[in-house]
Amino acid sequence: MKLHSNRAVTVALSRIVRLTAKVLSVSALALVVPVVAPSVNWSSAAQQTANASVAQCSSDGTGCSVGSVGPGGGVIFYDAGSTQWWGRFLEAKTNSLSAAGVWGSAIFNPRVANKEIGMGKANSKLMLQDSSSVYSRLLPYFGAGVNEFYLPSKDELDALYNYWKISGDQRLKYSAAPTWTSSEASATFVWYQLFQDGTQFTDANGIIRGLKGNKDYLKSPVHAGSDFKATDFQVIGVRALPVTTKLQSDVNLAVNSPTNNPQCSNGGANTVCKVGDIGPGGGIVFYDAGKDEYWGRYLEMAPKSCEGERLPWRPAGNAKTVYTGSGSQSAAELRLLAKGLGMGKVNTRVITLALGAGTKLYAAKFAEDSTCGGKDDWFLPSKDELDIAFNRLAQNRVAGNDTPVGGFNKGYYWTSTDYNNSTAWTQYFMDGQQFDRVQTLDGNKNPPNPFRVRPIRAFGTNNVVLACKDGGPCKVGDTSPFGLTVFYVAPDLLIANGKEWRYLSVFKFASEWKISFEPFCDVRKTIPTRRGLGEGIRNTQLLLSLCELGYENNIRKDSFHTPSIDELRLALAFLGSPIGSYWSSTSNGATKAVAMVCDGKTCNEVVKSRDEELNWIIIQAFK
Repeated sequence: MKLHSNRAVTVALSRIVRLTAKVLSVSALALVVPVVAPSVNWSSAAQQTANASVAQCSSDGTGCSVGSVGPGGGVIFYDAGSTQWWGRFLEAKTNSLSAAGVWGSAIFNPRVANKEIGMGKANSKLMLQDSSSVYSRLLPYFGAGVNEFYLPSKDELDALYNYWKISGDQRLKYSAAPTWTSSEASATFVWYQLFQDGTQFTDANGIIRGLKGNKDYLKSPVHAGSDFKATDFQVIGVRALPVTTKLQSDVNLAVNSPTNNPQCSNGGANTVCKVGDIGPGGGIVFYDAGKDEYWGRYLEMAPKSCEGERLPWRPAGNAKTVYTGSGSQSAAELRLLAKGLGMGKVNTRVITLALGAGTKLYAAKFAEDSTCGGKDDWFLPSKDELDIAFNRLAQNRVAGNDTPVGGFNKGYYWTSTDYNNSTAWTQYFMDGQQFDRVQTLDGNKNPPNPFRVRPIRAFGTNNVVLACKDGGPCKVGDTSPFGLTVFYVAPDLLIANGKEWRYLSVFKFASEWKISFEPFCDVRKTIPTRRGLGEGIRNTQLLLSLCELGYENNIRKDSFHTPSIDELRLALAFLGSPIGSYWSSTSNGATKAVAMVCDGKTCNEVVKSRDEELNWIIIQAFK
């Protein structure tokens, strides 16, 4: 087993070794989902929660954050973190609607760019040229003017699906049914997504043999090996904000040829790469996060010479479980989180620990053991990582030949994302469709054949040293970008309520943030709050929706919250155990709740009646 210095993998190992050898859990593994780090907006007067009664954020983006009510009355489900050419936030309608007819005729916009975040508006405008298109027919649903929504692109719809499934947002009333996107794959095929399990299809290139197009579908077809029945297509309206006048990106997303850039390929302290550069491992850089993330900044795809073929995801006869539920997270949720950008290395380590070395090589073990280009930190890409690689590198294929960039075969490549412990996600490199395939397969009976593995690696710049307050890495005692003081640094990203946090920070005691002598809750019923780190936000949302607390105006953003008991214990210890009694946001039965009582030296956990008036403190979570 090779040892890797990557922080996310080290954390994953430290978490996993505490579990039994037979059943592994990854409930606190690092991940990246389309929900990005929270941003500051001091104009919001009320907490943005998953409750439908919260105030709407503005059309210019003021007061918007993931989970808040959008200016069109929908839900904000995506934040790009900063303003992009198309805007910054994506808002979705809360209901899906039957397509009640065909998608439409050919619009002739089949290219990589039209799949991306931000492209739904441009795609939909093209669909208006066809009066029979689903977008044209359902304009009353999509709206017009300042309330205009549109048919989402492939990646926009996938981001919405992920938010819907991970957050459990009860405001979203979507059918578990096939749902159209506005992204064409060819003149006769268009992308759609099964909201039963998140799979995105076109059904082209032999997936359904003899099929010449799918734009006239009324129902999704039945796929071999699937239990999903033929079901009427749905649509969901989304929109971007702030509204821009630009309809498409100027960025050419596909790499036409690799570029030699010594500042990238040499690595080291002054590494600077762009997409398409030859990386330090001799592969091609296909992703740049724009800044160092916990997993690195750049992703590099190994060259064709380092590809493996005829490899199963797991060896035949190996029935060991990779994911099991833990605490508040089910195995299904963990598998969904494992799709994300930044998850490939952790997934690979989890898989190889679960399945073991064995005598038969398998996909994750092949990738992890690779020493391609003199590097030993390769891994099997996650579902979303491999999809980005396909979009950037695997274009310009001529017929069924290997791609001119990267030399990718037209067949199936494994990802490191488990689907249900029996199947795992693959990507069909003829056209980018992703399917779950039986994990013990090493190829198809019919072409394309065999299954393949192409490792990737993550790396970053070593000279980026930002202070915590400027968005850099933080340590306990640092001032956060929001002016609070960091009292806890998670070894990885904390996962709670479908969001991701790395740090917990607290206001130094000032009168406006230490709220004195308020009861816990005036509702006499059991509230399903939780104790753990990362759970305070969810607890606070529940309390604010059910109770009259008296301090709602002190919480102005969805990452501000009253701490869970485990968070409160750490915060008070950091503050020096200040004398007093302090509520946590963790209840105890129908009439009591958990608090901490401090004497200036130590603090002790106690259970008190909800009627008692104790102090509250406010903390903030951020990435």
